[in-house]
Amino acid sequence: MPAPLKVLAWLVGLLCLAAAGTDVAHACTCDSISPAQGFARTQYVFIGKVTEVKDHTWTVDVDRVWKGADKLAARVRLLDVYKDMDCEFYFEPGRDYLFFAIVAKSSRYVFYQPEVCNLTSALRSKRVAGPHGEVWLEDLIVENYGPGEPPRAEDPWKRLPEHDRDTRD
Repeated sequence: MPAPLKVLAWLVGLLCLAAAGTDVAHACTCDSISPAQGFARTQYVFIGKVTEVKDHTWTVDVDRVWKGADKLAARVRLLDVYKDMDCEFYFEPGRDYLFFAIVAKSSRYVFYQPEVCNLTSALRSKRVAGPHGEVWLEDLIVENYGPGEPPRAEDPWKRLPEHDRDTRD
């Protein structure tokens, strides 16, 4: 293989490896914030597993909630209002995330959006400074805010007729 093709193949391989490690990554330029600042500025803080991906919307099964449990259902829909922009999100199906979110679209059926420039991240992917050294972000949330609680709100999407569930926007 000629030298230029080897270099090109090496660069393509490097780009593939770099892309494989980014599942929440967005290219926004954001100032660094502390977990306390992130917690204070958002409406909802919860852990959930991404169960469905459709374009730039995700269905998330909510496990534990630290902020907003009375308004979050066991299953929520996240909407990426930054689709096709520098700040768009990517979440991997089957993976658990710690979400810092706000209401994106509120009507009869609520959508939430991960908050850009906050700390939304896959579990066991972000280390932060804790009182006793670096810890996983989700462990610091538990240490500072307790074990969390289950979501308590009714899932409004369950009221949709079956034929509308796949065509919702």
